[in-house]
Amino acid sequence: MHIIIIIVCVLAILLLLFLFIKYHLFTKFILKQFQISNVIVAGKKGCGKDLLFQYVINKRKDYYYSNISYGGKHKIVKLKDVSCAPNDYNKIVNDNIVKSKHLFKESKDFYISDIGVFLPSYMDSKLYVQFPSMPILYALSRHLYDSNIHCNTQNVERGWKALREQADFYIICRRTIKIFCFLITFMTAYDKYASAKDNLQPIKTRMLNKYSKAQADLYKAKNGLIRNGCIISFIPHLKYNTRAFEKILLKGRRKY
Repeated sequence: MHIIIIIVCVLAILLLLFLFIKYHLFTKFILKQFQISNVIVAGKKGCGKDLLFQYVINKRKDYYYSNISYGGKHKIVKLKDVSCAPNDYNKIVNDNIVKSKHLFKESKDFYISDIGVFLPSYMDSKLYVQFPSMPILYALSRHLYDSNIHCNTQNVERGWKALREQADFYIICRRTIKIFCFLITFMTAYDKYASAKDNLQPIKTRMLNKYSKAQADLYKAKNGLIRNGCIISFIPHLKYNTRAFEKILLKGRRKY
């Protein structure tokens, strides 16, 4: 009986160790993508898009720019300021570039919440007129400021085409559950826009499933990297206001 208890305890410890290592590797991987890529995060309401932004900002502990506050050292910017004006595509194509001042600090990332509302895809042509310089900064942010621009939206296709198809990495938040004072956000990461748009899941070969290693390799070659994982947020560390856009869009006090 004692031997059985010891075996169960050892197996439980090994399982917890395996889960911890898997969690650590996934979160390290996600943080790395935010460090080197323009990331677009998508997911339905309440699935954890801003939670992921908050998690990354807390872990990186760096100054940042954003259209809403996630706490820490930051500067709130308006969307029209996220540009390298007065340059636009016409000026670049016609070799008529105008040199402008450095507008942002070096190596400081941007986090733009809810581009599906503020930069919606159905206004693509109008957005090119209203924000002609933003896609240029988005594409050249590493060259100009050694920084990245991250956006989130409820659906990866709802954001402005000029941004979403230039992104380097995509994350779809699946759901968030609360356990005591922790929030666990489950997500899928992609390095291809088409795979994120189609909401694909990874496949792995197992002894009892229908996929061979050759089929799995072909799937990965066609669809790119697809990886599932989660992040854990400590509720007292959340600094952003889930009703942040209330102050932006509504005036006066809330009526009950």
